[in-house]
Amino acid sequence: MNIERRVAPVQLEIREDGRTLSGLAMPYGKPARIGKYMEKFLPGAFADAEPENVPLLAQHGREDLPIGRALSFTESPEGLRTELRISQTHAGDDVLELVKDGAATGLSVGFLPLQDRWNTTKTAVERVKARLVELSITAFPAYEDARILAVRAEVEPIRTPRLSVARWES
Repeated sequence: MNIERRVAPVQLEIREDGRTLSGLAMPYGKPARIGKYMEKFLPGAFADAEPENVPLLAQHGREDLPIGRALSFTESPEGLRTELRISQTHAGDDVLELVKDGAATGLSVGFLPLQDRWNTTKTAVERVKARLVELSITAFPAYEDARILAVRAEVEPIRTPRLSVARWES
């Protein structure tokens, strides 16, 4: 089974430690066009997600080291809420700067579909149950309502190393 990925815009507010992001990882009940079909996730689709098993990546590259990890997931009527911890590494610092500058505006979920409901013409799918494999911070949103709502406020200055353009090219 192939891991599927969906990207949503992020909105950032800094929390007190300067390294924690929080917000909506996946909206529920909101359709999005995915290629030739419409997709929406139903409430509880990621109810079994365990934060200790979900790394946070700068991009979806499975060979890259994580830039952090999920701290918590909470089911809400709007969707799956999350808190994410960004590690204090060069890559983590780069991503935090991009998020603060508004350059990285997407939060993407990598998932395995476990239970789906397709319409008869295969033009729409409801994701009933999915396994959350990873989260990534990206630049191109697909779901308009998924948002990071907060980044804990800085207590000490965050280093701002220069970003290598080659690092972000595919």
